[in-house]
Amino acid sequence: MSPATAPKRILIIDDDDALTGALVRLLQAEGYQVRCAADGEEGIRLAEQEPPDLVLLDFMMPLKNGFDVCTDMQNIANLRNVPVLVMTAFGQDIGETHGVSMQKPPSNIRGRLEKPFEINVLLERMVTALEEGSPAAPSRKNP
Repeated sequence: MSPATAPKRILIIDDDDALTGALVRLLQAEGYQVRCAADGEEGIRLAEQEPPDLVLLDFMMPLKNGFDVCTDMQNIANLRNVPVLVMTAFGQDIGETHGVSMQKPPSNIRGRLEKPFEINVLLERMVTALEEGSPAAPSRKNP
């Protein structure tokens, strides 16, 4: 498969096994390569090993929450421009819950999905985030 047609790599970082399992099946059926992490620390390790094209990120997780993951990603050169879609059950007041203003969210966050969300909305937002990308993002070669 040529690099132009290589499947996009999605990293799901969420501690909800049922949701993660459903997302893996759905996204693989849509042609994405999917990796999963059950907490933020594992998510950062996996992302450093193989930078994803997009991260689907829960905010309330053990060991490292979503804001910490976004901050860590912004401090790692090859993850700095990876787009993140936040999945949360907290809705609009997630920033207040974590003491961070969502008026100025971390720059790698490209959108928020309130759980439970509709699959078609998730897929649309993923396509948009992947298409927007970042002109400053480092190029990745597929083996």
